[in-house]
Amino acid sequence: MVMTMKNVFSVNWCQQFCKLFVVAGLIASLMSTALIAEDKKPADPKKPKITFDEHIKPIFRAKCFACHNTDKKASGLDLTNYTGLMQGGAAGESIAAGDAGGSYLYMLVTHESEPFMPPKADKLPDNELALIQEWINGGAPENAGSKVVIKKPKVDFALKGASSGKPAGPPPMPPRLTLEPIVHTSLSTAVTTLATNPWSPLAAVAGQKQVLLYNTQTLELLGILPFPEGVAKVLKFSRNGSLLLAGGGHAGASGRVVVWDVRTGKRLFEVGDELDSVLCADISSDQKFIALGSPSKVIRVYSTSNGELAYEIRKHTDWMTSLAFSPDSVLLCSGDRNGGAFVWEAATGSEYLTLKGHNGMITGISWRSDSNIVATSSEDQSVKLWELENGTNIKSWNAHGGGTACVEFARDSRLVTCGRDRVTKIWDQAGKQLIALPAFADIAVSVTICDETNRVIAGDWTGKIKVWNAADGKEVGELTANPLELAQRLALATGSLQTTQASHQTLLAAAQADQAAVNKINTDIAATQKQQTDLQTSLNGLNANLATAQKALTDAQASATNSTNQIAALDVPLPAIKEAHAKADALSKQIAGDTDLAEAAVKLKAAIDKREAAKAAEQKNLAVHQAAIKDNQQKIATYTPQIKQTTDAINAAIAKIAELQKTLKPATDKATASQNAANAAAATLAAAQNEVKRWQAEIEFAKKFNEAQASASK
Repeated sequence: MVMTMKNVFSVNWCQQFCKLFVVAGLIASLMSTALIAEDKKPADPKKPKITFDEHIKPIFRAKCFACHNTDKKASGLDLTNYTGLMQGGAAGESIAAGDAGGSYLYMLVTHESEPFMPPKADKLPDNELALIQEWINGGAPENAGSKVVIKKPKVDFALKGASSGKPAGPPPMPPRLTLEPIVHTSLSTAVTTLATNPWSPLAAVAGQKQVLLYNTQTLELLGILPFPEGVAKVLKFSRNGSLLLAGGGHAGASGRVVVWDVRTGKRLFEVGDELDSVLCADISSDQKFIALGSPSKVIRVYSTSNGELAYEIRKHTDWMTSLAFSPDSVLLCSGDRNGGAFVWEAATGSEYLTLKGHNGMITGISWRSDSNIVATSSEDQSVKLWELENGTNIKSWNAHGGGTACVEFARDSRLVTCGRDRVTKIWDQAGKQLIALPAFADIAVSVTICDETNRVIAGDWTGKIKVWNAADGKEVGELTANPLELAQRLALATGSLQTTQASHQTLLAAAQADQAAVNKINTDIAATQKQQTDLQTSLNGLNANLATAQKALTDAQASATNSTNQIAALDVPLPAIKEAHAKADALSKQIAGDTDLAEAAVKLKAAIDKREAAKAAEQKNLAVHQAAIKDNQQKIATYTPQIKQTTDAINAAIAKIAELQKTLKPATDKATASQNAANAAAATLAAAQNEVKRWQAEIEFAKKFNEAQASASK
């Protein structure tokens, strides 16, 4: 627990005690130096143990018991007994055994921190301070028989030097964390703060009692970190990206700063015990200090080595609203609600510069990466750039009408801002507006830029969080600080799956019907093409047969003509020969014994018979030729209409194929579109199925995660 400056000791010390305190002081600087030097040496076994009962209680009796006793516990602190002392006061423990420098009581009595004790008087003598220091560093034992137990810091987070460059190894990203929100409300509230990791695509978003981590490339929710302290008013990643700091609390009640390890998601430690919400905080790049501010008007800077208060700054006259360490850890810049802005030495808290110029609340502070320029934004509408040698305002411009709400330097020295005009803007260092992003529906309250993805993330008063590409200003998506519970996500995913399944079935049936129509057209085309082929084959046969019949007809006609001519040739002399034969035969009968005449009659008769036989044979041939002519004429008469019918059928088939082919492309296009729609629906269905499985797995993981967390906390 951290004690505030006003509640450790009462400022109403009695007058008598103060007088005793002044008189009792003995100056022993050399002794103190010797004791401090000796404190660093190994313990001397012969040297008596410094104890509360024997050495420290007498000092407190003389100086402290009047106000811090059993009956009058100023600030709840009783110093009259060891138990009361070690228990501490209203704000927590006073003594950190083994660490005098980290003990708040020691810082007060050495005047390293206010309020100085005792008040209105010099500090304790050096020899008494040295004795108290030695007692605390020795473990703060109660008596000689006490067993010393020195509290050691859990982890020393301090680096050997300031860390602002890119760290070695993979980018700092969280492990698998639960996605179960700590709180989900029906309505979103204002986005209180945003932050991006300097070396990884990681954004942190403040929600109610939680901090949400998003991948700035995919915009996927990576995990939720519990922040039971309340609502985070400030989020900061360490300069090397390994730590995430959140500061916030409950207004008018409590405030604290929490630090997580980005790579493990483990909550490392917390500092501060404010009586109001922490409004601003930062961790130095060397990770030695955490500074915070609140409505108390006080800057409190804590050591990360032990979580104890290192120093306080009481300069501001109004609520603390913004502060940031320089990237080299040398300086700390702070601003308040009254427009006051200062620069301090980070190691000591000594005032370095006063930045005069703003006349409205300081709403943002951001350092350029080389630590040579710091930017401040204000409700007076302006953004101002300051050089750190003399605190000169080297550039100033009105960024947003009504007031500028936030400013942040990018790694390449561009600046992003947002404000009451609802617009988010990107600037160069000369104050030239590079891009004005589309306005929100309400006042823009927070902005950050992810250097790894070159994306700007901003949120407004209604809780809307938008992500833009910083190169062209195009919106790439949205984030939420109020995610649904896993059970709700599963219910939505299940409902979406059912709808998607029905849609997929409808589209699949349509695709199948359209493909069936295409298949039918292709089948009809193939059948008609086969019909055409078969008809063409038949036509070819008919034409061949026609040609054969026509040739046979021609040949038969020629042969018939030839036979007719031959018969005619035989018929022409035949009557004369018959007449000659008749005469010869008659003369031979008249002139009996005339052998020549009888022989002539015989020869003529033989000639007649021969010609008659030749004529009969040729007439027979003629009959064959005439039959062939008739047959081929009949064939030709048959083939000719068949050829025409077949030709007509072929032409009809060709026309049908052409018509079918005309319908094929639109049918194919329709089937392709239907199939693409069905495929898309199938992909959507698979995604919906995976989404259901995902949230089922996340619910199971959250259950095991919470069980592991509960087990680890026991």
